[in-house]
Amino acid sequence: MTKNELKKFLSDSFGEGVYFRELRLSTEEIKVLRELYPHATVRRTTEVSDANSKAWYEINLLPRKVEGTETIQEENRRLKQEIEVLKKGMN
Repeated sequence: MTKNELKKFLSDSFGEGVYFRELRLSTEEIKVLRELYPHATVRRTTEVSDANSKAWYEINLLPRKVEGTETIQEENRRLKQEIEVLKKGMN
């Protein structure tokens, strides 16, 4: 994949409000990702094990501590609980 193709792929992957993805990337592709998103958190989740020298990585574009994040997470937990209650009520 060329650098421009990779930039488009990453832009598409993190478009429309998506901040977290698990992607299979090479070491060189990770370098490009870090250039484009210097504050991203990158965590390798598998060992490099194929002919393309790629591994799976969790990529999070949100900073570790964002003011208000806890409130959003609490709201997400509350909504998940409400959904579970509604699902149980339908059965």
